[in-house]
Amino acid sequence: MSREVSGMFSFLLGLTAGVALGVLFAPKAGEETREDIKETMDNIKYKVDDIYHRSVLKTSELVEKGKEKTNDFLEKRKKRSSEEVEE
Repeated sequence: MSREVSGMFSFLLGLTAGVALGVLFAPKAGEETREDIKETMDNIKYKVDDIYHRSVLKTSELVEKGKEKTNDFLEKRKKRSSEEVEE
């Protein structure tokens, strides 16, 4: 997951830099340029929010799996301990 987030961050950073340079050097009026920058920033914000929410969901899933495995381990350990006590 870390590699995926890092890759997405690098992609978004490159995308932002490319769009910013393209917009700044394009022969447009100032108002059009500002509107393009605003739209680009809104799109980037949406993508970052999406990545954040997917990361939170993935982390929650991993935490739940960890809890399940821990509970399974503890139950097996209790069972084994009670069997050892009975012997």
